[in-house]
Amino acid sequence: MKGLLQGRVALVTGGSRGIGYAIAAAYVREGAKVVICGRNELHLQEAVARLQVIGDVFPVVCDVSSISQVEEMVQKAIGRYGTVDILVNNAGISMTFGRVGEIDPRLWARVVQVNLVGTFNSCHAVIPKMLSQASGKIINLKGYGANMPSPRVSAYGASKAAVLAFTRTLAREYRGSGITVNCLSPGVVKTELILNREATPEGRPYLEQFSGFIDVLANPAEKAAQLAVRMASSSTDGVSGREFRVMSKTGLALRLIKWSARRLLKG
Repeated sequence: MKGLLQGRVALVTGGSRGIGYAIAAAYVREGAKVVICGRNELHLQEAVARLQVIGDVFPVVCDVSSISQVEEMVQKAIGRYGTVDILVNNAGISMTFGRVGEIDPRLWARVVQVNLVGTFNSCHAVIPKMLSQASGKIINLKGYGANMPSPRVSAYGASKAAVLAFTRTLAREYRGSGITVNCLSPGVVKTELILNREATPEGRPYLEQFSGFIDVLANPAEKAAQLAVRMASSSTDGVSGREFRVMSKTGLALRLIKWSARRLLKG
């Protein structure tokens, strides 16, 4: 039985761990040939060892904040598989948990460089190929803080809000070209991005509260992967400039009420 993505070629940035790995695995199971990238070669090789058991996967070491590395990665993908039909911009980092006046400005800028500039770099590199074939699907990962204030994680929230705006702009720019651009909102997922956090002295109590918040809201990475498959499949042909959510606004509201009630009971 053919999978939903049979014969397609997907490029998943940050594909060695977390949500990116779950998406890569889901794509492989649905018949896609998948290129995954990451900065850590060991993590990439470990991921490929698991993924190649179920399908065709090709790893590329790449820092998405570097346009030259991204362009080289895309050329390697095209050289191996002939094209890129699907781009998933998943690569992202977070920052020290703390207020703007107390965190390292270089770390703040680095988050924006990876999350926002990295997304631009990958889109910039694959769009010419997608235009030449008059088809392509770009999926950008949104995240916490894009639609609301994000105290003590300002760089992450600001970068993801910008990714959402960039997605909508890109969808308008390439309307009618065969390229669609959409956002995937996975909600809160327990990954190393969230769990391995540092904090300023002022931020530590808030980081502890945030950890409790995560326990209530967390979704498994596989749910985001299932949605990523649907977004990459023919069922969304022609749909562009939209945000696809793992959790509905109603579901989010109910979990927030549950979290608030738990905090009240703890006193």
